[in-house]
Amino acid sequence: MPDRRPRKATLAELVASLPPAPDPPGEGVRSPAGREEFIDDEGQLWRKVRGPLHRRLTQRLATQADALIIGEAGGGQFRHVPATDRLATWNQIKDRLMAECIPSYAPYEFVSTDGLTLLYIEENC
Repeated sequence: MPDRRPRKATLAELVASLPPAPDPPGEGVRSPAGREEFIDDEGQLWRKVRGPLHRRLTQRLATQADALIIGEAGGGQFRHVPATDRLATWNQIKDRLMAECIPSYAPYEFVSTDGLTLLYIEENC
C-alpha cells in the first residue's frame, strides 16, 4: 500500500491561523476643499460649486455670500465669520490668497440645498 500524503490545511484553517489585522490608521481631517460636499459644525450640508476662486470673485462673495467660514488649520476647525466682521476679515487675508507665504488661504464657493451661498476660505499652514 502506498504511503498517504500528509493532509493539507483548508483555506478556512489557514485564515483562522492568521494573527488579527492591525487597527487601521486614524482618519485625518478631510478638508472641505477636497470634497464635493461637506456638513459644517452647525449641521448644514454644502455642495462645492467651484474653487479655488479668483481674487475679485472672492472679494465680492466675502460681502455678498450668505455665510463665510474660515477653515482654520487646513479645515480642521471652522470659524464662522459674522456679516459685521467680513470686511475686516477680507482685509486681513486678501494678500495671502493662493500665496507662497504661511499661512495662505484658498477660497471655494459652496451652495446649500435650500439655495444659500457659502464662501469657504481654507487656511493652509
